[in-house]
Amino acid sequence: MTDNLFPELLKTHTWPDIQGVRAWDYTLGGGGRHLIDAIIRGQKPRFMLEIGCFLCASTRRWLSLDPELKVVGIDPWDSSLIDQCHRYVGRPALSRAYPDIVVQKQFAADIESQGPFASALANLRGFEDRFVPVRDFSPTALYKLKDAGFEPDLIYIDANKQAIDLEVCIALWPGAQITGDDWHWGRTKGYPMRQIVQAFADIHGLTIEADHATWVLHRT
Repeated sequence: MTDNLFPELLKTHTWPDIQGVRAWDYTLGGGGRHLIDAIIRGQKPRFMLEIGCFLCASTRRWLSLDPELKVVGIDPWDSSLIDQCHRYVGRPALSRAYPDIVVQKQFAADIESQGPFASALANLRGFEDRFVPVRDFSPTALYKLKDAGFEPDLIYIDANKQAIDLEVCIALWPGAQITGDDWHWGRTKGYPMRQIVQAFADIHGLTIEADHATWVLHRT
């Protein structure tokens, strides 16, 4: 069913005009994504759902690993992302990627002038037929995709660090493997995403594999 649905989703969720848009291959990921790479290479999921795409650098990574993989990405790509990128200028994460402060300022300026949506999709040139951009919020968008008939094999959550994303995903798609980011985020706050994932795993009888920022849930 998802095979037939995917082209329809592409028609419904159209790409912005990315001609002349500068791509910034920047990700907030803190490591461990080889765990997701191994799933894509080894298990060959056909359809992946990514909740929270930011600038789609991770999405490009997933799509580059397997020419048969198709991804639906959920993100509002709204003005809050512009403010977010401006706040990164001069801070360690962006400085590691772009040590030159002039380049950092250009990064933030481009996201603002080009718009977050076009800036993100510019990272996916060449994958126009394998990525559906859903400009919406989770979990509302999850119910819409389920109602449309979308069935992902693999889910990657990198959104607002809420337990509801995991709960809705397992309710709608109990057969999908759930993974995500932010395992080591928020040390001073007690690692909130780690707490959410651990509680979720305990409730549903799952085991956790984690490395740096990345976590993967396995059925025992």
